[in-house]
Amino acid sequence: MVYYTQTGQLKSAIDATLSPFKAGEQVSIDYLELKPKVPFPYPWSYTQFFDIFPETVKGIPCELSPFFINTEKKYDLVVIGYQPWFLSICVPINSFLQTDAASKLLNNTPVVTIIACRNMWLTGQEKMKAHLKRLNANLVGNITFVDKSANLISLVTVLAFVLKGVKEKFMGIFPKYGVSDTDLKMAPAFGNVLLKHLKTNNYDNQQVELNQLGATNIRGNLLIMEGRGSALFPLYANFITKKGEQGSKERRMRVKIFGIVLPTAILILSPIITIISRLMPLLFKRKFQKQIDYYSQNSLK
Repeated sequence: MVYYTQTGQLKSAIDATLSPFKAGEQVSIDYLELKPKVPFPYPWSYTQFFDIFPETVKGIPCELSPFFINTEKKYDLVVIGYQPWFLSICVPINSFLQTDAASKLLNNTPVVTIIACRNMWLTGQEKMKAHLKRLNANLVGNITFVDKSANLISLVTVLAFVLKGVKEKFMGIFPKYGVSDTDLKMAPAFGNVLLKHLKTNNYDNQQVELNQLGATNIRGNLLIMEGRGSALFPLYANFITKKGEQGSKERRMRVKIFGIVLPTAILILSPIITIISRLMPLLFKRKFQKQIDYYSQNSLK
């Protein structure tokens, strides 16, 4: 089990999902928690939060604290737990995937990913697929835990969570941010599926079974919005990095501009895209369903 958790939310999802493994006989789990050498803050300041955006999108690794994992040991299954940051893999996990240890650990090995996030994970998982393909790993399952609030509501609550550390009802009005207790109670059902396929060493139908339990619930409006973001984010990332490296004063103004543009764009575009997403299944039914089917499985285009 390889993971990075900043707030503990992902670890709760991991523990709930893998709880059947702990009750089973002849199954043992090794845990590797990754930590950056210079920890990312929690809560973030506004500037710190948006200043990590370019490096996240461009896949620039950070230095990790020393860790040990026996790369000579052949694992039957490796589970990777991560959070998407800015439609990309969070920096610590992305950094690990670029190490020699990851290359040895994941080579010719079945992998399951567990994701906990606000709601947009499609592009981050595509980047994960690309890394795993490069590392000769076999992605056999993906389980997602998301905040199921409306997009604009979760935008407010996630900013309150990451910038203020407020998870419960923000301002006494907004709902609790993050993965619901109900979803965590359902998580062991995913673990039972993983355990069954681990014991048979046959993962052919695993994702189908996970999806039947709700592992990859894809919302049309978010699919469209994420597609626009994944096209524009590299442009914004280059725009900022041209002025300097992470933390440099030279790029601070561009970071602040982006920190205003992104939430504003979401506020403006979200209602429009919601309407479009309701029309697309009617106007382009086959194309829309094809996209949903693709993101619900584990192969890479």
